[in-house]
Amino acid sequence: MPKNTLAPPPCGSPCGAQLELFTPPAAPAAPVEWDWDAHDVVVVGDSGGKDSGALVHEVCTQADKAGQLHKVKLLHCDLGRTPNGHLIEWPGALEVARGHAALYGVPLAVRRSKRWPSLWYRIMDHGNWPGYFARFCTSDTKTAVGRDYVDELAAELRLGRPIRAGYAMGMRAEESRARAKKPIVEQHRMTAKTLRVVTTWLPVHHLKTSEVWKIHRNHGIPWHPAYERVGRLSCRACPLAKREDLIESARANPELFDEYAGAEERMGKPFKKNLTLRRIIELARS
Repeated sequence: MPKNTLAPPPCGSPCGAQLELFTPPAAPAAPVEWDWDAHDVVVVGDSGGKDSGALVHEVCTQADKAGQLHKVKLLHCDLGRTPNGHLIEWPGALEVARGHAALYGVPLAVRRSKRWPSLWYRIMDHGNWPGYFARFCTSDTKTAVGRDYVDELAAELRLGRPIRAGYAMGMRAEESRARAKKPIVEQHRMTAKTLRVVTTWLPVHHLKTSEVWKIHRNHGIPWHPAYERVGRLSCRACPLAKREDLIESARANPELFDEYAGAEERMGKPFKKNLTLRRIIELARS
């Protein structure tokens, strides 16, 4: 299994901080015991980020204790490339997800949107950038991909009834007040009772960032070296990212940001409210 030569960022460092979407978060909900017998499979969304590492550990540890590790399937949603061939996500994110799968002995599937070649083309088709209240990037290139993967598993299992799937995600209460209010377990909107019943599960919802990194240190979980520079392993050019993270990413990924800036100019829509990509590039070069 691949490991980093450096220790994870210190718990108190800026690299450990997550994005605050709105106001300081509320207290997280208490963990909920997962009913393994009630589900045929549990899909774990693994972006290659630090929360994914803690998520895989928590799910696989519980599954192994319950004697049901065979039900766990990791899923990495590949966001594709730009027309110039640049990866949308940080290079190496997939390799980190593969390291998670290897460490815990569970399969990893890599899937991409069936409708768009990459998130780039989805954004261009929309004609504007994703935002806090228009997160089509997630719904179309992750949620829809997860739904299709659940249907793929259903076809493989041939149960003769709708599949009962768990879908584990790495959302944490510390990230935002909105996420703090999310139920730990709930039926997901991708449920279609004649095809699938999907229950989302947030096993690491209660964890603090420091606890996430502690899990990595204690269990030798692979993590992405981009955390030496940024706090979130989202898309390299993510409109939802903090200003400081975008500047750091632009320094590390100048060619990608130049390509995005060209698209911004053609669309005539600013990348973020009051912050254009050209301005981010200028700040990165200063």
